[in-house]
Amino acid sequence: MTQPSSGNPRRPLRFRDLIALAPFALWGAAVLAVISAALSLAPFVFLYWMALDIFAPQPDVAHAGMLALYALVAILLRWLFMAASHGMAHWGAFSVVFGLRLRLARQLTKVSMSFFSGRSSGALRKTVIDDTGAMEGFLAHMLPDAVAAATVPLAALAMLFAMDWRLALAALAPLPVALVLQALMLRDSRERMREWQALQTRISSQIVEYLRGIPVIKVFGLSARSFGELAEAVQGAVRWVDRYAASSAASWAVFMALLTANLLFVAPLGAWLHARGQVDAATVVLFLLVAPAVLQPLLRLTFAFGEQSRRVEALARIDEVLRAPALADPPHADVPSLQSPHDVVFDGVHFSYEDEAGAAEVLSNVSFHAPAGGLTALVGPSGSGKSTVARLLPRFHEVCGGAVRVAGRDLCEWPLDALLSRIGVVFQEVFLFNGSVRDNLLMARPDATHEALVAAAKAARAHDFIERLPQGYDTPLGERGARLSGGERQRLSIARALLKDAPILLLDEATAHADAENELLIQQALDVACRGRTVLMIAHRLHTVREADHIVVLGGGRVQAQGRHEDLMATSALYRQLWRDHESAHDWSLGGQHAEADAEAIAARARA
Repeated sequence: MTQPSSGNPRRPLRFRDLIALAPFALWGAAVLAVISAALSLAPFVFLYWMALDIFAPQPDVAHAGMLALYALVAILLRWLFMAASHGMAHWGAFSVVFGLRLRLARQLTKVSMSFFSGRSSGALRKTVIDDTGAMEGFLAHMLPDAVAAATVPLAALAMLFAMDWRLALAALAPLPVALVLQALMLRDSRERMREWQALQTRISSQIVEYLRGIPVIKVFGLSARSFGELAEAVQGAVRWVDRYAASSAASWAVFMALLTANLLFVAPLGAWLHARGQVDAATVVLFLLVAPAVLQPLLRLTFAFGEQSRRVEALARIDEVLRAPALADPPHADVPSLQSPHDVVFDGVHFSYEDEAGAAEVLSNVSFHAPAGGLTALVGPSGSGKSTVARLLPRFHEVCGGAVRVAGRDLCEWPLDALLSRIGVVFQEVFLFNGSVRDNLLMARPDATHEALVAAAKAARAHDFIERLPQGYDTPLGERGARLSGGERQRLSIARALLKDAPILLLDEATAHADAENELLIQQALDVACRGRTVLMIAHRLHTVREADHIVVLGGGRVQAQGRHEDLMATSALYRQLWRDHESAHDWSLGGQHAEADAEAIAARARA
C-alpha cells in the first residue's frame, strides 16, 4: 500500500533557525546596530565634559571645542554604523526569505494533492508570499532595532547610576506603571492576531475567487461590493480594526505618555539637588539629556513585541507547510527500462477524502488491469470515481488501501521523478503558463530541439494555428493561454504530451467540451498520441471508446463490470444504460434526424 512519508520529525521552526540561515549578516547587523545606538549616547557625554570645562572656575574653551569636534565625529560614525547595519540586515533578510520561499516551493511539489484539498489557493499564496515577507520585516528591521533598544537603555542607565543614583531612580519612576499597562495591553495580543490573520486569509481567498470569476460577475452586472463573500470579509476587517482601536487607543496614549514623562521627575529633583549643592549643573544637564534615552527605546520594543505576535502566527503557517507529510520517494531504486511493457494494475484499491466531517470513501476495492500498449477506458456516471482513479496513478493522491502497480512495481517503489517521467497527461481543463508557445511546450522536455517541437505540434494538429500566430512559436500566450481558443489550448496540451514521449498516457477526455470541428482535430491528435502507449482514458462520450481494448465500468466507487464494448452491452445493465443515455443526448444535441449529415459536413470542411 502506497503511503505518504511520516513527515519531518524535527522540532518546529523557530526564529533562531531563521537567523541561523544567515548568521554572519544578521548578527553582524545586530552588533553594528548596538554600536550605532551606543554612539548616540556619546555626544551627550561630550556635552557633559564640555559643560565641566565651561562651568569650571577657569573655562577651557579650546578643550571644549575639541570635545565638540569629537561629538560631531561620534554623530557621523553613528550614522555610518547604522547604514552598515541596515545594509547587512537586509542582505541577510533577503537571503533568508529567498531560502524560505525556495524550500516552500520544493515542499509543495513533494506533498500529495490531498494537502491542497483543504487549503485555498489564496491561503497558500499568503503563506508563500506574505508570511515569508513578514519574516523579512523581522530580520531586517526588528532584530537589529530590538537588540539595540534592549542594550542601549541598560548602558545609559548604568552610566546614570554611576553619576547619581537618586536621579537615576527618578528616571525609572514611570517604568513600573508603564510595564503593568503594557502587560494589560498585550495579554490578548496573540488571539487578536489570530483573528486578524484569519480575516486577512479570508480576504485573500475571496479576492482570488473574485478575480477568477470576473467574467461571470460582469455578465450579471455585479461589482466587488455586491460580491457577498468578499464584501463581508472586507467589512469584517473594518469592524475588527474599529473594535481594536476603540479598546486600545486610551491605553496606548497613556503608555506612550509614561515613557516620555520621566523628565517630570528628573528635572525637579535635579534642580532641588543642585540648589542644595549635592550635584553640579553639568550633571543635571547630562540627566536631562540622557534620561529620555532610558525609557523611550522601550516604546520601540513594545511595538516590536506587538508585531512579533503576528509574525509568530506567520512562522507557524510556514512551518505547517514545511512539516507537511511528503510523498515517500525512494531516491536510488532501479526502475524498469523504457522499452519494457508499462502495464497498469489496480489491485483492491481503497481511497477516502479526509475533511472536517471525517473520511468520505470514494473508491472501494477497485481492481482492474490496463494492458501495456492498449487503450483502457474508465466510464461511469458522474461521481463514480473515474477522475479519482486517474489521479491515483501519478500520485496526485495516495491510496488508502490496496496497491497500484506500474510495470509490475508498486508506485511507492518508484522514485517520484522516474514515475512522472513515464506518464504523459492530457486533462480536460488545460493549464498553460504565461509564456510563449515554445516555453509551454519545452516544459515537457527542456532539451528538445525546434525540429522536435514542430514534429510534436504537427502530430497534435497544432502546427498550423501556431504558424498563424504573430510570432509563431515565440508568441506570448498570456495568462492561462488567454490568446488561444479552447480547442487550440487542448491541441497544444496534446503536443506537450507527445513531446514528452512517455510510455503511459493519461487522458481526461479532451473532446468533452469541443465543437464538432475541433473534436475532429483533437481526436486525430489523440489517435497519434495513443499509438504504442499504455492509455488510461476517462470517457464522457462513449462513442470514443467503442473500440477500446478494455473498458472499466465504475459506479458508486466500485468496479461494476469490465470488458470490451460488445461484452458489456450483453452483460452490464449499467453500461447499457450509459450507452442509451449517451445516444439520446448525442441525437438531441445535434438536432434530430439531420444531425449526422450536419456533423459529416463539418468534418468534411475541417479535412478540406
